[in-house]
Amino acid sequence: MANITEVPNPFTPLAFLPPALASQFEVWRYVTAATLGAYVWDIGMNLENDYALLFKYRIRFPTIVYFLSRASTLTYILNGFIFTVAPIGNCNALVLSCSISVVLMQTTTAMLFFLRVTAVWHPNKIAYAVFSILWLAVLGAGIISPVTIRAAHIGPTQQCIETVIPAYTEVTLIMPLINDTAIFLAINYRILAHTLVADSLGARLRAFFGGSGLSALSRALIQSGQHFYLIAVATHITLLVVMKLPQLRMLYHGMVSYPGFSLINVMACLVFRRIKFGLISSDGTLNIPTINLPSDFHATTNPGSLPLYFRRTDPTTPTTTDLGSNTTFPLEVCVQKETNGSEDDADAEQEISKSINLAYCTL
Repeated sequence: MANITEVPNPFTPLAFLPPALASQFEVWRYVTAATLGAYVWDIGMNLENDYALLFKYRIRFPTIVYFLSRASTLTYILNGFIFTVAPIGNCNALVLSCSISVVLMQTTTAMLFFLRVTAVWHPNKIAYAVFSILWLAVLGAGIISPVTIRAAHIGPTQQCIETVIPAYTEVTLIMPLINDTAIFLAINYRILAHTLVADSLGARLRAFFGGSGLSALSRALIQSGQHFYLIAVATHITLLVVMKLPQLRMLYHGMVSYPGFSLINVMACLVFRRIKFGLISSDGTLNIPTINLPSDFHATTNPGSLPLYFRRTDPTTPTTTDLGSNTTFPLEVCVQKETNGSEDDADAEQEISKSINLAYCTL
């Protein structure tokens, strides 16, 4: 074995790792660098939108959650990049900082999902309670990460590497996956209920899987931003599968989380911006046409039985913007309106407004 003084660059961190592990560590560096570059590019591309959210719209709780989500995700990626390329005096301190940013990132991103699903299911208290519990479960699962992961220096160098990642940290992926999947399915069902009007859930499912109205339903899902949520769910599934593959070593489990979590956050933030700027309805059901169905289906006699929210534009809001064409602006007041169908006279339809109540304006 050659003397250490005879080896070029003897204190290069990779020189103190087995060849296979050194190769994985180098790939980890590339992945974190690429993820950081991609996320910063996404921030740069949306600077105009973020400026509008801060200075052209009222700053409410959802907007604060949005910016916290963006900031914590950027912090997480930046911490990971520093961890892989920079000399660190205290490895466990940086790992703790990175883990805390993961908790903040997951909980704030999950809160964006929560605000979306509760707006779609408003005013259903059971849905609110169920998804509140799921959000708390995401928070509880995320706390596991900061107290379990450990790191150490590579040989005599100041470069760090993770040394302990317990298997039960998988719960930090499982709970967000359960939460995101439940939200995705819940919103899909709500859209299905508005698109395929029928007597029962079974009848709707028969129409859906039988092909009747699939094109209209697909269009409705796209218009409501569900394809972005589907990407988030698929990403969580991919991360969990990668962690369960025995042939992939521990470093691969950590490195794939950076692009994965970043993509999930980008999708959630994209839906939020589109809702805020009026490109997607806040309740996911506006402007969704009801399709023609076979004879065993019929339209509901009271279209107001499913909540419909519309917004009134704030007169102080600018009437023009560069955010895109056909943009409608978010409204400061959400109104819920119930109407009755036609009366005895079949030729004259009389619309009776029973009540106008202020509804919970989520976004």
